[in-house]
Amino acid sequence: MLKAFLFDFNGVILDDEDHHYESLKRVLEEEGVSISREAYYRHCLGFNDFECFLWGLGNARRVRKTGGMESLVQRKSLYYQELLQAETRFFPGVCEFIRTAAKKYPLGLASMAHRSEIEWALAKAGIGRLFSAIVSGEEVTQTKPDPEPYLEALRRLNRKLRDAGRDPVGPAECLVIEDSAQGIQSAKRAGMRALGLAQSVTAEELREADWVLPSLEHVSLNEVEVLFKGR
Repeated sequence: MLKAFLFDFNGVILDDEDHHYESLKRVLEEEGVSISREAYYRHCLGFNDFECFLWGLGNARRVRKTGGMESLVQRKSLYYQELLQAETRFFPGVCEFIRTAAKKYPLGLASMAHRSEIEWALAKAGIGRLFSAIVSGEEVTQTKPDPEPYLEALRRLNRKLRDAGRDPVGPAECLVIEDSAQGIQSAKRAGMRALGLAQSVTAEELREADWVLPSLEHVSLNEVEVLFKGR
């Protein structure tokens, strides 16, 4: 039985993957490395900045020569914030779906993004208070596709439920909404079912998901409940 939703953030709620690509690309170009959009989408979706810079620069020694990982991440964050504040886009239908789902189910979020970025965007969309638990990239030791992000989100969600005198939710009672193969693997390894949204990559790349939809635009809560119930 469906009892909770857990959302990814970038590529599911916030349409900002190009902002992440452009800001990462800009920092890497300053260090003499060029990356393509195709390579970024193939290697970086679902990963945090640390892993993306290791991939882009090739090894930890080269990272140290740039001034260190913290400096790289700060530079990328600055460029990203400039792009995000100039243009903030949310995927069609997702905020409406979240508002409807929150009336019936507890909601959590597990993302490899920074908490400040997540909270800023959710507040701008007016949906930040609808999430009972948020887990950001700096709050876990293992990143997707490891199950830790979604297990930690569920742990925090259940803590809120217990504090409110409500029964906790089990992994099999959660539906994760993701846009990357790594995120879907994380959900499945956590014992949860996953709905893939082919908004950043093709439906074929999300084949490990239990279900795949183009987006949440024009998708009702009841339709998703029927999917979950029918398995």
